[in-house]
Amino acid sequence: MINLLKQNLFLKCISLLLALGLWLYVMNEQNPSITNSVSVQLSIINAPDGYQIHHDNDTIKIRLKAPRSAFASVDNSDFKAYVDLTDVKEGEQTLPVHIQLPAGFELLGSSPENIKFVVDKIIQKQIPVDLVLSGKPADDMVVASTKQSADTIVVRGPRTQVDAVRRAIGYIGLDNNKDDFTVIVPLRAVDDDNKDVSNVTLLSSTVNASITLAHGLTRKIVTIKPLANSDLPAEYTLDSLKATPDKIEITGNPQVISTINYLDTEKFSLGKITSSGDQTVNLLIPQGVTTSTNTVTVSIKISEKKLDKN
Repeated sequence: MINLLKQNLFLKCISLLLALGLWLYVMNEQNPSITNSVSVQLSIINAPDGYQIHHDNDTIKIRLKAPRSAFASVDNSDFKAYVDLTDVKEGEQTLPVHIQLPAGFELLGSSPENIKFVVDKIIQKQIPVDLVLSGKPADDMVVASTKQSADTIVVRGPRTQVDAVRRAIGYIGLDNNKDDFTVIVPLRAVDDDNKDVSNVTLLSSTVNASITLAHGLTRKIVTIKPLANSDLPAEYTLDSLKATPDKIEITGNPQVISTINYLDTEKFSLGKITSSGDQTVNLLIPQGVTTSTNTVTVSIKISEKKLDKN
């Protein structure tokens, strides 16, 4: 058997090489390697619970090289592009896109190679509820009092959005009413400029309000005057105090109302404040006077004192 194999060994080797060359020629001619691009939907894996995750790109374009027959045997769903959020942190960050290919494919490139993510923790906080009266009651009638079922409610959402919310506001229409009435008031989350804050949820979207009307009372718009204790830490300067709302309608006996030009807030402490922020404060309402709300939000702005280098 061995002698048989050794016979014409040179010719057998030549034949083997010719056969191999012919096979390579046929494969290159009939099934050549080609390049192509496909678009793949981006997947997110290991996303943490309790966070809102935002990114701009949903589609990844990848450039590939493979035999023509390989492309014919797959579709776009066989290619994977994903970002792993296992160690993601809150805030803005850029993470790499990982690509998975079927066997026989060579990755030439992908675009984009990295994706910018904004990760926001879902939080909640309490905010004051302010009800605003609009329109007018019937002639010779005024609003004697407004009572609401809740003075504060909870807002929930991504931290950056929730931080922008200052209060929940609702509107009560006075359409020539002459009798007391109750109403369910829809609420909206608004910022310092009374603009709606999107992408947040009020855990209670309405409050109940009871409106009491009366004859012979006077109403008047007065300003709100925030009053703070003088206990701000020595290394800070108080730049400003601003109430929201900064004006309010009061109702009461004409003799009492005529003497009031503004309402003070209760005095509040600045002793633990180390940065600018907001605080909900009660109003000091004189006896015999009613208002549409008993609280206001005071915006406190402070700054660090500049050290005297001399």
